[in-house]
Order: sequence, then structure tokens, then C-alpha cells
Amino acid sequence: MAAKPEYDALIVGARVAGSSLAIRLAQQGRRVLLIDRDGFPSDTMSTHFLNFTAVESLRRLGVLDRVEAAGFQRIYRHRTWVEDVCIDAPAGPPGAYSIAPRRIVLDQVLLERARECGAEVMERTRADGLLVESGQVVGAKVQKIGGASSEVRARVVVGADGKGSLVAKWAGAEAYNVQPVGRPIYLGYFHGVEPQPEPAVEVFFESERIGFFFPMRPDEHLLSLEAQPEEFDEIRRDPLGWFTGTFGELPNMGRRLKGARLEGKLLGVRGVENCFRKPFGPGWALTGDAAYVKDPCTAYGIGDALLQAFWLAKALATWLDGAEWESTMSEYQARRDTAFTALFEQTVAATAATDSPSEDLNRLRAILVNQHDARRLLHAVPGLAQQIFEPMDHLRHAAVAEMYAEASAEQARA
Repeated sequence: MAAKPEYDALIVGARVAGSSLAIRLAQQGRRVLLIDRDGFPSDTMSTHFLNFTAVESLRRLGVLDRVEAAGFQRIYRHRTWVEDVCIDAPAGPPGAYSIAPRRIVLDQVLLERARECGAEVMERTRADGLLVESGQVVGAKVQKIGGASSEVRARVVVGADGKGSLVAKWAGAEAYNVQPVGRPIYLGYFHGVEPQPEPAVEVFFESERIGFFFPMRPDEHLLSLEAQPEEFDEIRRDPLGWFTGTFGELPNMGRRLKGARLEGKLLGVRGVENCFRKPFGPGWALTGDAAYVKDPCTAYGIGDALLQAFWLAKALATWLDGAEWESTMSEYQARRDTAFTALFEQTVAATAATDSPSEDLNRLRAILVNQHDARRLLHAVPGLAQQIFEPMDHLRHAAVAEMYAEASAEQARA
């Protein structure tokens, strides 16, 4: 006779993906064990950016007030630079905003919320393998770092253990829609940067590189650069010299970085893979980067992990309440893939795009130098969108446009 499972769900990985899933399952009254090899609070490499939809996800999880109480600023403006041409736009529909919280804060807040909701948490604890009986995952071998090992049984084991997921490896999760590895990325936390009068995300496209400027807390900014793969070996010889020199060449940044100080070390990675993984199998499931990973240049990662938590928690609830596993989880996979394919394709296209100097920009500059011409151009752009963007892009734009329409209608009723 098979041993009775101790938990409804054993979640391996307690950062954004794992903790947010644990919150939703625990709120359903499920028995949840959440483990992570790190102790918290703990930092991790990340783009840190949450757009207005991800901010709403934090609100739904009951943690947005705590994140903002830690001092992270509301960002109402987004600036896009193409060489020296800047487009300044709202961060979302009226009232919407972005934030860029440190992961050492965000992950801890979500973990504490999971505990409050009833999830059991074991820090500094790793999974060493899956327990499999008759082809079905029934739990995992768990090792307390520096302590005892044990076998934990659960109705489902969820891998929320990142892009290098061991749970995915052990389960044999199939990767599909695999695209080339992205570009090298370096980032650091800087103080003493001259701020904008109003906090704004800034993204710079120049010389086949992408620069990112994210305001976090007052006098705390995340700066990041994506380079070309062939530059990586050269960059590694002097990452900080390359980083500060390159960032200082971006519009206005030489002046704004004069008093800047790097906190700790510059962080870097050669590149990130781009793929989907099948997110379930007999007795196991995946979420976050373990299930769907892409280059960070579009900064969708945290928001996508939060959405997956809502969808996966709903699917697991349906199954735990008696629905058939295969059909329930297949529907979840289809929903995930349909929702994220447009974002994935946009990201893959962005990693391949380059921004070498172009004479076309001189024609644009000639228009923009006259404000009345710039006004006419801006009103003409929506009509050109059909020619410029792919079908999946149009779906993404339509979804966001609907949010703007809803916000406008709400304001009119008020």
C-alpha cells in the first residue's frame, strides 16, 4: 500500500515563482511545503522591473503595500531612447505605474506572505531527486543543508527552481520553441546618480547595445547593459571599466554618472536561453523560469512568473478537487502558451535586432525638430502599425489598448 502524501504540493524554489504559487495554494487551504537551498533574505540576479500588470499581481497577492513601504518608488513614465531621439510615454493606463524593487526585499516579502497564508517553509534545504513509483512522481528527496535528509511525499511536486531547474531535468521536461541564447548582460546597483525630476524607466538603444535605467528607491538605481555575444570575452577583462564607459556615452548619462558609486560588485551572465518547457507530467509541474524562460531584455520575467502562479494554482485546485490530471493540466499549458507566445516572440525579435547608425534617423530628426510636424507624425503612427508589426504583436497591443479604454471609461463615470 502506497504511503499517504504529507502535502498537497511540495514546491522547490521559494523566490517569486514558488512563493507566489504557495500563497495561492495556501489560501485555498492546501497543505503546502515550500523549500529553497538559500536562506532569506537573499539576493539574486534579476532585471527587477515590474510593469503595471505585475504591480496589480502584487496587489492581488496582498504584498504591494509592503513592497512600497520599503521605499520603492512608483514610476509613472517610461522613456525610450533610439540614439539621441527620445519618446516619453506613460507607464500604463491612467493611474497605472511600474516599480523596480530589489529582489532581496521582494522575495522576502512574498515568502513571509506565504507563511502567513499557512504554507510551511524550509530554508537552506535542497531537493536531491524525485521519488517515483510506477512512473508517477510522489515526492522528493530533501536535504537540510548541514543537517538530516528525508523523503517528502506530496500529491504534486512543483519545480520553481529557475532556468536551470533540476526538477525539470529529473522529470525529463521537454523543451520546445527553442531559440538561440540571448546576449551578455551586466548590471549593478548605483548610488549618487543624478536623478530625473520625475522617476522614469529609461531604455537606450544604441550601437547594437541596450542600456536600462531603473529607479528603485531614492538614490538607488539599477543600471544594466546588454552587449553582443562576440563582445563577451573582451568585456570580461574589465567589466566595470567597460560598463561605466559605455553607459557614460548614452544620452545625458555622462553628466548624471559623475558622482555615481557602485554598490557591491557588477553582476554579469553570458546569455540566457529562450524556450518553453512542457510544464507538467505525472505528479509534477513547473512554473516561473523553470517552465518558460527568455532573454531579460523585455523585462517580462517577474510579471510572467506571477501570472503563472495564478493560473497554475487554479489548475491544481481543479485537479485536487477531483478533475482529471491530464486534461486539466493540458488546458493550463494551452492557456499559458497562448498568453505568452506574443511576449516570447517579441523578446526573441528584440535580442536579434540591432541599432547601427542609420540615415533614416536623420529624416526622423528633421521631422521632430518642428513640434507641429512631430504632432502630425504621432497621430499618423497608429495607422502605420498594421504594416510594421506581426500578428502576435497586434494581439498584445489590442489587449493593452483595451485596458486604456476601460480606464478612460472608468474616469468618465467618475
